[in-house]
Amino acid sequence: MKFSNPLRVRRLASGLLIALIFLVPIVYVIMISLESPSQFAAHPMQPPLPPHIGNFGSAWRQGDLGPEIINTIIYAVGGAGISTGLSLLIAFPIARRLIRWSSPLFQWFVIGLALPIPYIPLFIEARDLGLYNNRIGYILLHVEPGLPLGVILLSAFVSSIPRELDEAAWLDGASYPRYIVSFVAPLAWPSIVITFLYSLLFVWNDIIGPVVFLASPSLFPVARGVYSFYSSNESAYTLLAAAVMIVSAPVAILFAASQKQLLRATMGIR
Repeated sequence: MKFSNPLRVRRLASGLLIALIFLVPIVYVIMISLESPSQFAAHPMQPPLPPHIGNFGSAWRQGDLGPEIINTIIYAVGGAGISTGLSLLIAFPIARRLIRWSSPLFQWFVIGLALPIPYIPLFIEARDLGLYNNRIGYILLHVEPGLPLGVILLSAFVSSIPRELDEAAWLDGASYPRYIVSFVAPLAWPSIVITFLYSLLFVWNDIIGPVVFLASPSLFPVARGVYSFYSSNESAYTLLAAAVMIVSAPVAILFAASQKQLLRATMGIR
């Protein structure tokens, strides 16, 4: 690489700056999670030498994170799976102009990206429909947040699929559901992965939803559990950092495992 090119230098500097902005806080939280309380109190900015891994066990036990992580996996996978499936079913007829008002409907989904989640109307709806304070209701109430981005991404991807493939499949007698599952879904797999991960991340990190829709501690997801743990351990920074690392690890591993699909979707390669 020739560093005499000013444009390349600016791009490299911008990339390094963005990486530092995101990485420095993460590294610092990892560092705090490996410090003992006395180390953090005496030298909060120094590396943890030796590392104190007991924080993770203490945070796991005191925060009761095991059941909450299981609840979160159920909520996140269920909500993201339903949201992704609906996004594909909605995106195909919009992209192929199979329904009236396809363009206005697509624009409404674009607008939906910028709109906040209407928690108060959803709470009233959950109460009236018997969806309040139960797992199925919590999953169904978290289907909508992932739909706008999912429909937009999958509509763009479906538009790139040749229409001749539609005609050939239908001439061979393929039904609409079979065509979507057997032909469209494999071709749109990178965008499906992004839609699923985005929906899953929203459910995983949601802190307002558990407060509004859940009342039983046995149903709490891990975000609500960490919030409660923080309320009773405001000064235990090393334990809080360890709890944050435990909660973040599954999603980080999932995104790392899906890196290939994310890159393919970003580059527009099917």
